[in-house]
Amino acid sequence: MAILCAFFVHGVHAADQWAISANDGHTTTNTAGKMVTAGMIVPDSLSLIRFEHGLPVLGKTLHLPSSVEGPPTTVWIAPDSCWAIVTAGSHAGAHAGDPVIEDDVVSVVAIDHATLRLVQTLHAGLGASQVTVSPDQKWVLVGNRRSGTVSVFAVAHRQLHPVQTLSMGADSNPASVLFLPDGQHVVVVLRGPHQLALLDRRRDGFDVQEQRLDLGDAPNTMDITRSGLIAIGDQGPAHPAVHLVRLNEGTLNLLSTIPVAPGPEPLRFSPDGRYLAVGAVNNSNKDPSKHGTLTLYRVDGSRLAPIASENVGRWPQGIMFSPDGYTLVVQNTTDKTMTVLKWDGIRLHPAGTLSMTAGPAAAATSW
Repeated sequence: MAILCAFFVHGVHAADQWAISANDGHTTTNTAGKMVTAGMIVPDSLSLIRFEHGLPVLGKTLHLPSSVEGPPTTVWIAPDSCWAIVTAGSHAGAHAGDPVIEDDVVSVVAIDHATLRLVQTLHAGLGASQVTVSPDQKWVLVGNRRSGTVSVFAVAHRQLHPVQTLSMGADSNPASVLFLPDGQHVVVVLRGPHQLALLDRRRDGFDVQEQRLDLGDAPNTMDITRSGLIAIGDQGPAHPAVHLVRLNEGTLNLLSTIPVAPGPEPLRFSPDGRYLAVGAVNNSNKDPSKHGTLTLYRVDGSRLAPIASENVGRWPQGIMFSPDGYTLVVQNTTDKTMTVLKWDGIRLHPAGTLSMTAGPAAAATSW
């Protein structure tokens, strides 16, 4: 498979649309699939990516804390591509092979003339995972997997200010957290008790609703369409699945559950919400003979229909769609590459790879 040249196009302004990739340079996995400190550590980083003529182009990179800890949704970029947020739920241990050490770092990054600049560093809770921002960009929430909390920050002039720490319960493992399109509700995936929780926005913060929706065996990664359709990847080894959920009159309702390939950690809706891309780790994070796959599903109301599948690299994580939805990019953490696939409406076609200096571990787009 050809390696696509990574280059920077001068004269690109922050108003252009960017995607971002958070890259983990300190983590590898052992034969049991446990995350441990890499033998050769390189700096964690954040990279800019554009799509030109349907292909991804790697822009500038900034060294800052990042982590493959948790779902591949630990980054956010504003719709105007002017700023971004990155969380880091771990850092390296003292020696190669040591367990990675839980962390709580949140970085705020300005994007100006295609250049990344760190403007703020603050702290959430241990195992800081998915970051979500309200549609009006006044609130930022971070799920903290190890501390069992959700951190709430108010936003003023693109600076974060701590407001609340919401307890989700002991061993709750809040893996994913996402605002719904109305900006008034937030869905939280509680991997520990296998549930979805709902937060309500109020004047000066958020309240935790008492209701819970029981959901599968190991819910993890979550994405949502502009219409409010929620997809959650379930990594239960016996029954890997994707659950479709919708909020109706203040209540979370399970619409359907669709069996998928093992390890559905990567998961992303297309920009128009017509398709859902679901990756499968398939034990490729611990077995060098394995590889990941990506399957594209057509969204049909409350159902999913598989329409195309293609192999990707080892330990797939974040997924990006191009703005037009016809190119997909899949991060391969172990291989330190990103697989590029073209979608022609019938099949997925391999279109090369992007080579990265650290393991790409989370992705977000401004569209």
